[in-house]
This record gives sequence, structure tokens and C-alpha cells, in this order.
Amino acid sequence: MGEVSERSLQVAVVIAFASGVLVGWQANRIRRRYLDWKKKRLQDKLVETQKKLDLS
Repeated sequence: MGEVSERSLQVAVVIAFASGVLVGWQANRIRRRYLDWKKKRLQDKLVETQKKLDLS
């Protein structure tokens, strides 16, 4: 492997860490949005089913 200065190595590590944090943060936001959507959909289905049971 060629010579790598310590400064460029530090910069690469910081960039890698920052990109990992950013990707993890975005993935968590998407996951939360999906879970909120799923919860709302299931609650709507439950209300619909309860209405059907009340009518029968």
C-alpha cells in the first residue's frame, strides 16, 4: 500500500463516520414512517371490522 498521510486518513475516517451516521438517521426516519403508516392502517382495519361486527 502506498504512503497515506495521517491527515488524509483522519479525514477519510471522519467522512466515513459522518456518512454512516447520516445513513443510519435516514434509515431510522424511513422505518418510523413505515411503522406509523402500518399502525394507522391496522387501526383503520380494526375500526372497519368492529363496524361490521356491530351491524351483524
